[in-house]
Amino acid sequence: MAVGGARTVLVGIDGGGTATRLRLATPDGVVLGAGQGGPANIATDAACGWRSIREALEQAMAQAGLSPDACRLVAGAGLAGAEVAEARARFMALPAIFADIEIVTDAYTSCVGAHGGQDGAMVAAGTGTVGYAVAGGRTRRVGGWGFPQGDEGGGAWIGLEAVRLMLRAGDGRAPRTALTDAIRTLAAADGGDPMIWAVGARPDGFARLVPLVAAAAGQGDMQAQALLARAGAEIDGLLAALLAGDGFGHLSCCLVGGLAGVLRPCLSPWSRSRLSEPRGGAVEGALLLAGRLHSAAIGRE
Repeated sequence: MAVGGARTVLVGIDGGGTATRLRLATPDGVVLGAGQGGPANIATDAACGWRSIREALEQAMAQAGLSPDACRLVAGAGLAGAEVAEARARFMALPAIFADIEIVTDAYTSCVGAHGGQDGAMVAAGTGTVGYAVAGGRTRRVGGWGFPQGDEGGGAWIGLEAVRLMLRAGDGRAPRTALTDAIRTLAAADGGDPMIWAVGARPDGFARLVPLVAAAAGQGDMQAQALLARAGAEIDGLLAALLAGDGFGHLSCCLVGGLAGVLRPCLSPWSRSRLSEPRGGAVEGALLLAGRLHSAAIGRE
């Protein structure tokens, strides 16, 4: 369908603290192409988020064989940091990429996508963590306050805690283990002194260490296992607080995000009993948002 003579293409964007995923679709749901980019936390760096989205869009358009000049791009974007009004303003002040766009938090699009547009609750565990729920037009959020002051249990938090273990082991305040040796080796390979590698590191840099933690835990490293257990307890706390809200306790719940598979076994039996499989992801949620935006535009004609 076209608006104003150009072909309308919906764009669903999932912009997180580590990476951006983007998908193109027709208004009736036919997927046309997909692309990926770098981090898109607009509260941390709006310009970086803009570049990541542009990179992902160019990939998707090339894959679909589409020209931007021949399309009216309508985007739904779930972006990390979008709850900060100043961050959204900084992003929108950059050169326009889309004919129309609605920016919400990546927590909202993750929740909407997980439940196919229906009411539900979710905890997202990726570079950061957040609990989010939608019920009867009301929303509830817990956590997701950003790293390092929040996002407990997420990839950046796990990575920072692993670095702290490495530093303690280097001082002789804790035993050296396979985990602390692996982190020291990675830091040295990056060309830095292992003792100062984390100075100035971004959240996605810390999150890069999670595979080392997971691998060490699988090999029986007790420090790594204890760290993942602590992360699981943080997710338990988010879920419990989320469902404690008035009118939210009955909701179906999902665990989503890049660390869902790593952390699900670390959850309490109560948390695991409350979880259901997600119907979709944040990109699907963003496409639903783009579809609503497009329908509203048609309604105004």
